[in-house]
Amino acid sequence: MTARDTAKETIRAIKKKKPELTCVLYPAIPLGYTKMASDFPGTVSVQVKALKMIITDICSSLSKFGFKYYVICTFHMDLGHLKAIYSAMSKAMKNKPIKIIEPWGPYFYNKEVEKREPQVGFDTKKEVHACFRETSLMNYQYPYLVDPSYKDLQSIYRDLYSPRVLGKTFKEIGITEGYVGSPARADSDYGRWFFQQIVDTYTQATLDMIEGKKPVDLPLQAQMLMRSMFWVR
Repeated sequence: MTARDTAKETIRAIKKKKPELTCVLYPAIPLGYTKMASDFPGTVSVQVKALKMIITDICSSLSKFGFKYYVICTFHMDLGHLKAIYSAMSKAMKNKPIKIIEPWGPYFYNKEVEKREPQVGFDTKKEVHACFRETSLMNYQYPYLVDPSYKDLQSIYRDLYSPRVLGKTFKEIGITEGYVGSPARADSDYGRWFFQQIVDTYTQATLDMIEGKKPVDLPLQAQMLMRSMFWVR
């Protein structure tokens, strides 16, 4: 829902700056890869090769119909998921006259949010999954969907990007509640700020792409971790 809502707001922002552009919101693709969260109900993970094929085919088809640009809006930062997306982007752009970007991965892994966010009174570096930030977003966007029991959840911290835990599930590394961070600290005002950050990031990246500027890359460490996931194909 966050990806859809921020994409809609991005289109509005772009139309204000470049009214001559025709922007189309492609229907959401409710597919993704995640081994790490697969222990918990509601998580349906597809194979990376399937996701890669779908994204490649969609981008190739849109190119055939005259679309020149495609912006992938995903809020799921699992490195296996991003590996599928970036492989598909590379393949589609190699074979078709279309430019494709995925703006949020570079923002997330370059830790831009930690550099820009307002002071919240605690260290947010360990907020990773279903955490303070994501619960704040839900409290801002869809408060009626948030069970008030989140206020009683204890903080849980793990380094999910350590090579020692890559390829393992939450339960295999001792996480039994399905979140990493401190959702009990969630704040709707922060959620409003974070939502706008996503919109601004998508908007600026899209305008930069149209103007021919080089997109921001994933940091080298994230790229190396993706390449090291040899079991994700």
